[in-house]
Amino acid sequence: MNNRLDAEWVTLNAMRGLTKIASHGDIAKSTYDNALNLGGVLYPELLGADASILRRERMSDISREYRQRASLKTIKEQVVVTPLELLQADMADLEDLLSLAKQQKSGRSETDQLQRKLAGLRKSENELKLESHTENQLIFRDAHNVDREMPAINSGKGFRDFELPNGNVLRVRVLHPDQPEHITGADFIYERHSADDMVSIVAIQYKIWEEDKLYLNDPRMQTQLERLKAFVCDRNSCVGDKEAETYRFPCCAAFLRPTDRLQDPNQKFITRGEHIPICKIEKYKSPGSRGGDLLEYEKIKEVSLSAETFEFLFNNGKIGSRLLAQDDLLGLYRDLEMNVPDDRVVILAQEFGKRSLSREIV
Repeated sequence: MNNRLDAEWVTLNAMRGLTKIASHGDIAKSTYDNALNLGGVLYPELLGADASILRRERMSDISREYRQRASLKTIKEQVVVTPLELLQADMADLEDLLSLAKQQKSGRSETDQLQRKLAGLRKSENELKLESHTENQLIFRDAHNVDREMPAINSGKGFRDFELPNGNVLRVRVLHPDQPEHITGADFIYERHSADDMVSIVAIQYKIWEEDKLYLNDPRMQTQLERLKAFVCDRNSCVGDKEAETYRFPCCAAFLRPTDRLQDPNQKFITRGEHIPICKIEKYKSPGSRGGDLLEYEKIKEVSLSAETFEFLFNNGKIGSRLLAQDDLLGLYRDLEMNVPDDRVVILAQEFGKRSLSREIV
């Protein structure tokens, strides 16, 4: 169960990172619950309603009861029965009884248990309604799944288009191994397109750490970091334009993002979001007490960025890769397509302005 929980938790945090950047930090749109709903649509095998440990454990006992009842009634009646319709039928019955009690002027003490029961059902109704959200009710309004040419992988598989609050369109693709339990980390790649068809990208690798320490001696992690370096750094994506007049930070575009382990599916969702450029790992790592090298929060905090700072700077063009031409971007993705890892989920988010979207449709 721990491996499965780690896989869900690290992927959920990558999904939340996506929603926070895409919504420009809108707190109402970038909640964990919204990220969980988006993840359920994009990666149902891991974060779907019938598969996710996190989703199941976060539900109230009442919601779990109605899910179980609906499942068994579907088998018994050989037609699909949803938890929400069962619950709403019981709510309607209770509301009729309470309405009758009101007409008979029954005292509150004579209906207190029914009122308490109805309040619990209403709370559960909100939980179950979240499950039934369609794509255009998730986080951003659906952009009609337009068909367009763009640098992409597995076109038509595992992607959704959404209209962002600023009017741009976001296409999200999810590449993942066949077995969710194999996931040891998540890669999140975000593109920001400019009006002149140039693109800045940032690639983030999410990994689980414990007690603010991340050991680096795992061979799989070393391979993952090498892949990230080859994808971004070795192609000079982080080499800035010396003649650029706009103030900005160095063009680092590949970051490691340690994530606190979730010990219990029921605990409050919260994690520190430090981002350290992978080129700084060698300098700031230190020997671990149980052998091997590690990264510690106290030692990396002088060069790392918190989640909030990272999102603000990227959205304002102060961090991320140098501006890339579309041909450069296609080269990056050709390599990525040939080297999709079998131990990570890859979330690719591409943001387009409506003008560039229109050109691509044509």
